[in-house]
Amino acid sequence: MQSAPLTMMLAFLDVQKWRPRPVRRQGRRIRLFTLEAGSCEGCAMELVSLGSSAYPLEGSGFQRVQHPEDADWLLVTGSVTRSCAGDLASAWEAMPAGRSLVAVGDCAHDGGLWKNTYATLGGLHALSRVYGSIPGCPPSPASILQALVELAEGGSSPTGSHASSASRRSRQ
Repeated sequence: MQSAPLTMMLAFLDVQKWRPRPVRRQGRRIRLFTLEAGSCEGCAMELVSLGSSAYPLEGSGFQRVQHPEDADWLLVTGSVTRSCAGDLASAWEAMPAGRSLVAVGDCAHDGGLWKNTYATLGGLHALSRVYGSIPGCPPSPASILQALVELAEGGSSPTGSHASSASRRSRQ
């Protein structure tokens, strides 16, 4: 029988070998800036959960940044209300060249429950070219992380049907 400290170390090493490999963009982490553009906050809360120790966001090759000027990808939640459209445009314009737009949740994709209301602009697909979409209402932190990793590797959005190959190819 092994001693407790050795058993704990072996358990830790076993967990580490199943962690995702770091994904790099030109030798560095992909920097993410998140913007809530008018929603119930469900998707935004799930994005915040990615910062906890339960989800290896940093270990998967991503880094959260506080300013759009430092970001590679803009993750947007919400159905893009008329009052948030200016903030979205400002964040997008502040990002450096090579930027990508990712819709997180059904509302960001096509407006979700609020797509036909006077207060919203109908989601990102009605406004701009989108690199990828992560469907769900709200998507779980695990599915968001999986989708980000697959998008970074050049694959499709994992949970599926919302991201067409055309929307993935249309990066700006």
